[in-house]
Amino acid sequence: MNETFALPHIVTVGRHRIARVLERAAEGFESQARITHLSASFDAAVDAVLALHARTPIDALVVAGASGAWIRGRVDIPVAMIEVRGFDLLGALARARALSPPNTQVALVTFGAVSEQVAQFDVQFGAGIVQFSYHGSDDAAACVHALQAAGIGAVVAPGLVADLAEEVGIASVLLYSDVAVKQALNEALLVARQRLAERTRHQRLETILSQLQDGVVAVDCQQRIQALNPAMAALLGAPAAQWHGRALGVVAPQLDMARTLQYQESSEDVVQLATRTQVVRRAPMVENGQLTGALLVCRDPHTIHSADRHLRANQRQRQGGVGGVRWRIDDFLGDSPAVQRLRTLALQCAVSDATVLILGESGTGKELVAQGIHRASRRALQPFLAVNCAALGESLLESELFGYEEGAFTGARRGGKTGLVEAAHTGTLFLDEIGDMPLALQSRLLRVLQEREVLRIGSTTPVPVDVRVIAATHADLAAQVDQGLFRRDLYYRLAVLRLSTPALRERSCSDVAQLAQALLQRRLKALAIEAPAVLQTLLTTVLQRAHGHCWRGNVRELENWVERLLACHASLCDAQGTVDAARLQEIFPECADPLAPRHLKDTRRQAEQQRLREVLESVGGDQRQACEILGISRATLWRRMKANRMAVDGAAA
Repeated sequence: MNETFALPHIVTVGRHRIARVLERAAEGFESQARITHLSASFDAAVDAVLALHARTPIDALVVAGASGAWIRGRVDIPVAMIEVRGFDLLGALARARALSPPNTQVALVTFGAVSEQVAQFDVQFGAGIVQFSYHGSDDAAACVHALQAAGIGAVVAPGLVADLAEEVGIASVLLYSDVAVKQALNEALLVARQRLAERTRHQRLETILSQLQDGVVAVDCQQRIQALNPAMAALLGAPAAQWHGRALGVVAPQLDMARTLQYQESSEDVVQLATRTQVVRRAPMVENGQLTGALLVCRDPHTIHSADRHLRANQRQRQGGVGGVRWRIDDFLGDSPAVQRLRTLALQCAVSDATVLILGESGTGKELVAQGIHRASRRALQPFLAVNCAALGESLLESELFGYEEGAFTGARRGGKTGLVEAAHTGTLFLDEIGDMPLALQSRLLRVLQEREVLRIGSTTPVPVDVRVIAATHADLAAQVDQGLFRRDLYYRLAVLRLSTPALRERSCSDVAQLAQALLQRRLKALAIEAPAVLQTLLTTVLQRAHGHCWRGNVRELENWVERLLACHASLCDAQGTVDAARLQEIFPECADPLAPRHLKDTRRQAEQQRLREVLESVGGDQRQACEILGISRATLWRRMKANRMAVDGAAA
């Protein structure tokens, strides 16, 4: 802001001789205030003040005499009157006596009425002061004629009378001294600074309120509206300027603030305002321990519900760290070679801006890796947005990803909607289960990756975007490309950098133990409880018995086990802390007894059966594709399925 306009604005008003005194005194205040002088009096001065105030707000006025009293009664601006003090008056009378011809009297002219104190002073000291008064500009000339008739030699008078007296040959001394004028300017400066601070605070409040979507109104202790935003004005049904100064309880009785101001307590209720239901919150405003007014906020219930849904949907991001993500690459726990290699590759991917394709079974931590790459990249402080391509229908997924313009389709939100691709600008977009994205949307995504622009539904103007895409899938995208289920060009656009998250069964027992401990500690922290001493023993026992378990659900299955252990640990041990093996087997039937004998042929058959099932499930029962993956013929596959009693299941698959 320009420093000049940060100063308070003081206006001095006066004509004739007082104008010259005001202008001379104002020179000493140039660094403290903007001072404007208006050479006018009475009604003309009032009009000039109001016109100037409309253009440039005035913080204080400095006026004198009859004209000053006239102005003060007709404007709503702080006024500092130039007062005549005793010593100033004595000095003026002394100067007038020196100017008065011999054997003539000195007169004192005042506005309104003569001064009783001066009359008493004259009686006691025999000063020979004659008093006259006048009541306005029309009466000033008559007053001067009376001075002439009385043979007055010199007069002490306000500016108008003093100038008229000079015109008819009567020596005059201005009633107001330079000291009195400077004193009035100092008083005006104090008031003006307060007024400027209040106006600045009010403007700041208006600016803040104007940015709020909720309707907000502030009132003083008499419920007079001091400030309101456009949203509140719209609810009341007229522009904001029409409501200032009016009593809110009269304008809208359902918004009455009397109880809030009386008891100085906040409250909340639901009212019907302009045929619309509003959630209304009232609160007192207290400054420096004093009640200064109250604030009322109107909120649309739909807005509240929408915000609540949004907050709950993004709770995980709010709890996260940099860029709205929770995980770092180092949070992918484990010491096995596969895990160490994954962390190394992920860090290398973080250095690049190329697209990344993360492959891995469900529950192996693909999104954790994606978040870790984002957090370690140059985009760490920018948005990380994720969408599951398998969780939404085609039309809904299209609008979520690419957004739409207002009126693009029936039910489209007013103002349109920004898609996730746009919202992730300068950040990272994570597309989970990309293998389930419909072919039509694959084409649109390909254009985003190639042209670095997005076209909203219903729009003809593409929007440039700078977004990094990380995709993940449990499916074999290469096989889907061969089957025509996934675009080949999109596949190669996505698979610039590739990572594979290892399944839990492919990781060491130490990795599983680390994960189990981390999951247990996280769950205990969420429940805000301390771990019972026996819990670690039970966890170790369960993991020992789970040696060789295939972990079809990967980390999600392990998390399920930890949750189950927390819920049932009290029934797994006797009073002496001994583990009840039978009860443990009952709660964890997936765990085989490590002491039970197991034939090598049975072990091999179970492993082969498990592998066959996994491959068949991954290709949706397509035996030709399963043969290609396993590297065996159709006849061999059929014999293996029959030997493992899978013929019916395999055919059905």
